[in-house]
Amino acid sequence: MPAHQAVAQCVQQCVQAANQLRSAANQIPDNRAREMATSAAAHIEMCIHGCEDVMNYINTTGRF
Repeated sequence: MPAHQAVAQCVQQCVQAANQLRSAANQIPDNRAREMATSAAAHIEMCIHGCEDVMNYINTTGRF
């Protein structure tokens, strides 16, 4: 599998994981634990943005 396809697949999986984590966080009654889970989802989303930057670079430059 080419690198850009592998990165795109990873991004999709991470988006799903972040969404599942946010959904689970909304069901946690303890405020501190809910905040920690929400923070973890936000961290995953920051990583997703980094991967999207890589994909944009690959698509723009054609470099792998």
